[in-house]
Amino acid sequence: MLLWKTLHVLSMVTMVTVFIGAEIFYASAIRRRDMRALAWIQRTVEGAGAGWIGMGALAAGIGFGLLTAATGGFDFTAGWLIVAYVLVAAFLVNAALIGSKIVATAKQAMEAEASERPLEEVTGSLSANSGLLFVGINVVLFAAIIIDMVTRPF
Repeated sequence: MLLWKTLHVLSMVTMVTVFIGAEIFYASAIRRRDMRALAWIQRTVEGAGAGWIGMGALAAGIGFGLLTAATGGFDFTAGWLIVAYVLVAAFLVNAALIGSKIVATAKQAMEAEASERPLEEVTGSLSANSGLLFVGINVVLFAAIIIDMVTRPF
C-alpha cells in the first residue's frame, strides 16, 4: 500500500504543478491583455506536452489512489473519498468550462500573431479576470482535495 500511496501523491503533485504553473502564466497574460505572451505560452505548453503530462499524471494519480484504497482496506464509499471524487469532477468541469475557453483564445492569439486573425478580435474574447477566476477556482479545489485527503473528516 505504501508504494501505491507514494505514487498517488507524486502523480497528483505533478498534475497540480503542471496545471497551476501553466494557469498562472495564462492568467498573467490575460490580465495584461498581452496576446503575444498568450500565444507564446500556448506554443510553449503545446511544445512541452504539458496538457498530456498533466492529464497523464491525473489519470495515474487516480489509478494509484484506487490501488491504495483497494490494498489499504479503505471503503470506496467513505464520505471523504466521495468528497474527493466530487472535487476532482469539479476540477474537470472547471477545465471544460473556463479552461477550454482560455486555451481556445490562446490558440486564436497564435493565429493573430501569424496574421490569420485580427488581434482586436482575440483581445475582446476574454475578460481580464477570466484567467484569475480559473486559477482561483482550481487553487480552492486543490486545497480542498488536499485537506480532505489529509484529515479524512467524514
